[in-house]
Amino acid sequence: MINVKQLLSFPQLLGLLTIASTCPSFAQGSPDELPENLRLNGSKTVLAFGPGGEAARLSTLVIQQEGEIVALATAIDPDGHLLTKSSELDAKGKISAFSPSGEKLEAAILARDPANDLALLKVPSGKVIPIEWGNPDNLSQGSWVAAMTYDADSLMIGVISATRREIERRPGVLGVTLDPNDDPDELGVAIDGFGPNSPAQKQGMQSGDLIIRVQSTDIKSRRELADQISKFDPMDEVEIKILRGEEGIAFTVTLNYKSNVFDMLDRNQQMSGKTSRRKAGFSDVLQHELPLTPQAMGGPLVNLQGKAMGINIARADRVTTFALPASVAIKIAEELKKQR
Repeated sequence: MINVKQLLSFPQLLGLLTIASTCPSFAQGSPDELPENLRLNGSKTVLAFGPGGEAARLSTLVIQQEGEIVALATAIDPDGHLLTKSSELDAKGKISAFSPSGEKLEAAILARDPANDLALLKVPSGKVIPIEWGNPDNLSQGSWVAAMTYDADSLMIGVISATRREIERRPGVLGVTLDPNDDPDELGVAIDGFGPNSPAQKQGMQSGDLIIRVQSTDIKSRRELADQISKFDPMDEVEIKILRGEEGIAFTVTLNYKSNVFDMLDRNQQMSGKTSRRKAGFSDVLQHELPLTPQAMGGPLVNLQGKAMGINIARADRVTTFALPASVAIKIAEELKKQR
């Protein structure tokens, strides 16, 4: 038996690790493993939230488009108004909202707020229980928060992990690499290759194509191309004209985030899994470390008392999720109601 007060040598430590890996009592699924009901979203942990967990559940709806879960939504009044993440909703396609009881409700998009990536939806009046808002100014790093998982069947618990702040805009990318031997006196810049998830390649562009125009601006150098593309945000549609041999071809390309396009080249992004379509360009966010999926955005972020501190708006990476503070969400909701 090794005295725990003694400093373990490397051979001793290795021996303990070997025992742990081979002894049945240390194996996964053994009595020594933390029971499922005590884990991050286990029943005992969720029970500790009491009213917080129930409030989140009762005011969260699942949003489906074309039969697929695309987001969650937060009920904000008894008239059937909901807030959700805008960029996960396609412009076309029937939208349905599922209440906590499982009732399917027809939903319509009333208005969008591109600056904060929020959309105002409407379901029949009297079918939802509105969330009760709290004061996000009272939160600090380490404060307990919780949110529903993407299918709204369980609560996930974590803490505020950073100070409240702005997340700066990140421009969209085409996902191309360019021939370094461009000639500023000649029209066009040649495509040399593509990122693993290149929007340009998905639209049919090929290596060797000469990019000669972005929107209405002629392109003569890599710098001009970069400057023009940087004016647009991820998910913006951009008109690109290329020259392939003697043929001019026009493309409409939906730009994406650099991390989404080149994620196969970034180890951190590989470990993160899927992230939100839009995850930057917010003037004010709460940051927490709940490992929610992109489809769980739009649901409320609640405190121990069940008050909504904000609306989850972006899954940025494996340890970072952003939420719009309640004060921001309330203001936007009122503005969107007037726009309708």
